[in-house]
Amino acid sequence: MKKIFITVAAIAACTLVSCEKEAITVDHVDEAAYANVGTLVGSLRDLSTNKTSQVVEIRSEEITRSVVFALPRAAAANVQVKVALDAEYLREYNEKHGTSFELFPSELVAIQDNGEVTVEAKKTRSGSLDVTLSPLGDKEEKTYLLPLKASTSAGGVKVSEERVVYLVKNMAFQTTVSTDDPARKKVNVWIEVNNTNPLNMLQFETEDGHLLIDHLVLFAYNINYDAEKGKVYCFANPQCQYILDHYNEIVRPLRERGMKVFISVLGNHDASGLAQLSDAGARAFAQEMKALCEGYGFDGVNYDDEYSNSPDLSIPWFTSRSQAAGNRLYYETWKAMPDKEMMSYQYGSALGNAAVDGVEPGEYMAWAVGDYGRRGVAYSGMTNAQVSYQSSEFAQWRSTPTESTVSQWMASDYGLWMIFSLWNDSKNLQRDWNAMNILSKAIYGCELKKPTKFYPQTKSLDYVSLEW
Repeated sequence: MKKIFITVAAIAACTLVSCEKEAITVDHVDEAAYANVGTLVGSLRDLSTNKTSQVVEIRSEEITRSVVFALPRAAAANVQVKVALDAEYLREYNEKHGTSFELFPSELVAIQDNGEVTVEAKKTRSGSLDVTLSPLGDKEEKTYLLPLKASTSAGGVKVSEERVVYLVKNMAFQTTVSTDDPARKKVNVWIEVNNTNPLNMLQFETEDGHLLIDHLVLFAYNINYDAEKGKVYCFANPQCQYILDHYNEIVRPLRERGMKVFISVLGNHDASGLAQLSDAGARAFAQEMKALCEGYGFDGVNYDDEYSNSPDLSIPWFTSRSQAAGNRLYYETWKAMPDKEMMSYQYGSALGNAAVDGVEPGEYMAWAVGDYGRRGVAYSGMTNAQVSYQSSEFAQWRSTPTESTVSQWMASDYGLWMIFSLWNDSKNLQRDWNAMNILSKAIYGCELKKPTKFYPQTKSLDYVSLEW
């Protein structure tokens, strides 16, 4: 030990001598990077989701959301916060997203306690503030923007540039609502439109008047590349186009009853794909989807990354297939139409868990659906309430609902049960109805009504009457 001590002492002495002989030059240090070390930067968030952007629906009754102001660590003294409507942000938001939303009428907004709330000393969160919105008084389907901003004059506390932005959708045109309770379990149905008319889904109605199906996914439109025009576009086959041409007769009745109708997009055996678009390609295709959803009134988009060939990397539209590219497409689609819902089918490379431009998937993804026989996975920023517990394939009768599995689902925190190819043939009605009735009794506590109509073709509005 003495030898070690002597050696260390000798090294230290030599170091001191060297310091005396040679001056040390220190380059200029940019102190701006350390300017906020002693500053707390708080942020305003939606209480239930912890998000800064949230779609809410309003009908004939007032609705209430709650916001909270949060700090990264506790302050030494009380922090007084003021929350108010930020009308000036409307233009900036619309320019950023390429949207044309109007401001939700300020006279229909009431913020609890005049928007004043306190973060008490040694705490990191304020109490909640209720934000109550009154009905608009008309039935026009329209989305409004409601930006809320926090301010504080407390020393050492700043407010982040983020706001809580509510996209308020007027859904007063709906008659019977089945999706208004966020805590209720939901049934997520995908139909192959080549052989299933969407109107058949109206026949799955509970005895107390609700539609059992919450989400209807129209499977599938296609992503394709037009080499002559040099662009990627959304292709609709004759059955898909018929639905668009007869939106008011087919899709509108579903949505009026409270069902959310999603467009699903699938690869179609060429160089375009849902997880192989360049950043510029993703932005351009997102505009294609925006025109489709807003022009026809769909509630959201699902991307299914299957059946695409390898990308031609000499074409600026494309990049190497990756989860990052899949994330980018979802993000750009949501950014182009933030009042629509994005749904991930967890297959292929359609979505990973990485942030895009600093935005976590939970900010732009509303629902996540696992493949058949698998449980979905919540991405960063999501909860299991947005995720499927089970995915059933009715055409091949795989992983279908039973009283036991549905009971397990009801006891879990997972929010969705996914079904593909429901009632694709009238011969399957009894079998399919029995399985759906299990879900109805578990969710609503009552049975389904007996169906009275069957639409045998997608390209027709004709139906046949049913007898049981």
